[in-house]
Amino acid sequence: MKHHATLLLLLLLAVSPAGLAQDAQDEKVEDEPRYRCSASLETCLNWMAKNYLGRGWAGMQLDTTGGIYTVTELQPGSPAEKADVRPGDILVAINGVEFKEENEEKLVALQAKMKPGAQFTYTLKRHGKRRNVEVVLVEMPIEVAAQLVGMHLLTDHVDVAIAFPRED
Repeated sequence: MKHHATLLLLLLLAVSPAGLAQDAQDEKVEDEPRYRCSASLETCLNWMAKNYLGRGWAGMQLDTTGGIYTVTELQPGSPAEKADVRPGDILVAINGVEFKEENEEKLVALQAKMKPGAQFTYTLKRHGKRRNVEVVLVEMPIEVAAQLVGMHLLTDHVDVAIAFPRED
């Protein structure tokens, strides 16, 4: 599971800060309900602000079923769209490092270099053929960061059944 989350981070996608609770002090309050994320709301917000704002972003969403990284959607005008990444493409490698568990250390080192303005070569598989595309990362738009934060809060900190009761 750790490997899977690392690769998603490397692909510049939404990364759930649920794992940051390991680094944070245990702030659990006895009667405070916990859903999926064990970190406090404040800890999550601070982590997301630090890690999403000013971070390099390619603007693609992926389906990660079965450990295969298939592009499902591109943000209009995003670096990935400008580089001719298309829905249905499968991401195979970044800067020549394949997305495999044995490459995790190399991929983590690459992640540290993913800043706005940095250029990365993504290896894609399209219709069975490999091709490389150059993607110049930009700063994650505030609207995208806000959407990621909101989704995390709704899915990992709020009891959705209470917040949005079903009318039967």
